[in-house]
Amino acid sequence: MLSRSTIASAALLACFACQAQAEDYSQTYTQCMDKASSTLAMGACIQAETRLQDERLNRVYKQLMAKLDKDQKTNLRDVQRTWIKYRDGNCAFHGRLSSGSIYRIEGAMCEMDMSRDRAAELERVLSPGQ
Repeated sequence: MLSRSTIASAALLACFACQAQAEDYSQTYTQCMDKASSTLAMGACIQAETRLQDERLNRVYKQLMAKLDKDQKTNLRDVQRTWIKYRDGNCAFHGRLSSGSIYRIEGAMCEMDMSRDRAAELERVLSPGQ
């Protein structure tokens, strides 16, 4: 049987994990989605957050490129171009599974999430251990 302190520790870790994941999105996005009452409104929230995540991704990409040597820069540029093609194709697939508006939302969320995840990945490369 698990002790109360073990259960409390697990709950605390779960809260930190949820909070860390939520912090990857802007507070504006979270508030916007809380108020969104239609797929059109949700789409506007997602579109605005995607712009922010793209800006974040571009910023960290440039910072990382500034720290790399010539060969590493070439490798990162090539990988990033491949990743962009994959993201765009993958999210287009999700957005076109059906003609329903929910699939357009899924496609848009896919692009937002993948951009957020890629920015976080490059941030970890830029500042390992943080």
